[in-house]
Amino acid sequence: MDARSAPKVELHCHLDGIVDPAMLREVRARGIELAVSADALALAYPVNDTESFWRWLAVQESLVGSIDAYRPILAAHVERLRAQHVVYTEIMFGSSEIWRCERSEMLERFRDFREYADGLEHGDMQVEFVAGWNRRPRPDGEVEEIALRILMLHEAGLIAGVFLAGPEEGNPVQRFARTFTRFHDAGLPVEIHAGEWCGPESVWDALEHGRPQRIGHGVAIFDDPRLLDRVRAERIHIEMCPTSNVRTGAVRHFEDHPIGRAHALGLTF
Repeated sequence: MDARSAPKVELHCHLDGIVDPAMLREVRARGIELAVSADALALAYPVNDTESFWRWLAVQESLVGSIDAYRPILAAHVERLRAQHVVYTEIMFGSSEIWRCERSEMLERFRDFREYADGLEHGDMQVEFVAGWNRRPRPDGEVEEIALRILMLHEAGLIAGVFLAGPEEGNPVQRFARTFTRFHDAGLPVEIHAGEWCGPESVWDALEHGRPQRIGHGVAIFDDPRLLDRVRAERIHIEMCPTSNVRTGAVRHFEDHPIGRAHALGLTF
């Protein structure tokens, strides 16, 4: 079967990082205005290192805070996936979308958003959501509230898992160990971004203190034979993002990306 027409699964797509200039034009052609400046978005390209990635992401922050603002974006994204023969996708959304309203209102908004996503599936695609937050330092009470809301969304059947993202250096998973224990006790699957811009120690930290079923990016796993053995033995899934890794400088060239080694070693990725 031709790879272009083969059924596909798409993981690791951040809701707050989907919009590009072409999508902005698509949405506006339908008469829908988004709170994103086309000029600012165009100027944010090219993304070719970590610093330019954060500048690019900052342009999209005007959308943050209202899950309803993402409806036309999600619709355009699902259309793109359908054209690529994607049959299952997981969309990640951050804490800002679950933070700025009362808990009962949050649940009501997400039920409505879930129903909206159901309407986009058309019987040939499954769309799931994964909730998470940025690992940058924040007050303990704030993390506690985010965790509580994520657990509420899980209990309501509105999300399929939880993720932790953000800058790894100086922001260990260890500080959230108690929170991840709560997620595990609740049966909530865990994904942690690690080994993207830091070395194997970042992945070890994630495995020891977050016990994830999946590692996001994980390119540094291949620099530590002992870590590689553990990931292979425990069948930990690596969500590899080759284009992102090259654009942000996590990997210098496509030819250097470890995805070929993952395939040769029989890893789940």
